[in-house]
Amino acid sequence: MRIPQKTAASHQREELADIIRKDVRDCYQCMKCSSGCPFAEEMDYMPHQMMWLTNLGLYEKILNSKSLWICASCLACSSRCPRDIEPAKVMEGFRAMILRERGRTNVSPVIPKGVPRQAVIANMRKFRR
Repeated sequence: MRIPQKTAASHQREELADIIRKDVRDCYQCMKCSSGCPFAEEMDYMPHQMMWLTNLGLYEKILNSKSLWICASCLACSSRCPRDIEPAKVMEGFRAMILRERGRTNVSPVIPKGVPRQAVIANMRKFRR
């Protein structure tokens, strides 16, 4: 017997929808987002799994996952999505929800402002192992 997991409250769904302005239900799990993600190996839930959990309303699993913070917002997943769902934007939406809940809006960046994201991703790929 399986005990159902607690699903997202309607206010959480509305908050996420307001942030991302995309319908995640359009995702048909082609896994192209995960296959293009440079950090997928390090994540506990890969991008396509995050979209599935979002569809199921299992926000607690997402909000407690390390995948949100591993995502570099490099947009590799979003550029590969045939349905234009933008998984990177969904991840950003969940991060924003966490920061709002904690009352933090100004978080100091780990990477200096002048460094382009592409340079960070290129270095990660070059020196990964």
